[in-house]
Amino acid sequence: MNVEIMRTYTYRVAWLYDQGKKIHKEAAMVKLFTAETLQGILSSAMPIHGGYGYMMEYPIQRFRWDGRLFTITEGTSEIQRLIIARELDL
Repeated sequence: MNVEIMRTYTYRVAWLYDQGKKIHKEAAMVKLFTAETLQGILSSAMPIHGGYGYMMEYPIQRFRWDGRLFTITEGTSEIQRLIIARELDL
């Protein structure tokens, strides 16, 4: 369900951008939501794989570390929250 929400919202923001709209708030919202949701998905996936989920030889561990970068690069989650608050005049 969350993956579908991420996909749909990303497409909506891309469509708004194509229409020439200002999307500062929406872009920050989609980046924050997808990065945070991905962290939740990966956290749930780790125990499903048992010990293999924590071994560097298996892809799930690499996905976990790669996914963590989304909350750090392209603006941290805190920065995305600040952008959203600024756009909402909070």
